[in-house]
Amino acid sequence: MKNKKGHFMKLRIFAEDKPAEKAFEYQLELADQTILLSTALLSGAIALAGLFSALKEK
Repeated sequence: MKNKKGHFMKLRIFAEDKPAEKAFEYQLELADQTILLSTALLSGAIALAGLFSALKEK
């Protein structure tokens, strides 16, 4: 989907507890840049952790 600022992604979570007759719905909209930056930061953190772990073993 696209808005005025660019592309964004919608994440929708829905769960239902039938015995308790309760429903949970959550919706989150993220800009494509936010997703890319978050993924890059997480990947970088994992790579650094692996590097530090390898250096610590030596």
